[in-house]
Amino acid sequence: MSQKEKDIIKTVAEALPKMDERSKGYFLGYAEAMAAQKQEKDEEATCTSGPS
Repeated sequence: MSQKEKDIIKTVAEALPKMDERSKGYFLGYAEAMAAQKQEKDEEATCTSGPS
């Protein structure tokens, strides 16, 4: 994990307890959407670069 990723995780860990429930829900939804998008992109790359 890069230092930038570690800094992001630390910032989120500090901010999350201070958020109200609505903000936490928004953040969770956003994070899940980003993860799903990355997973789709990774699967696409695997399918297109698979064995020929």
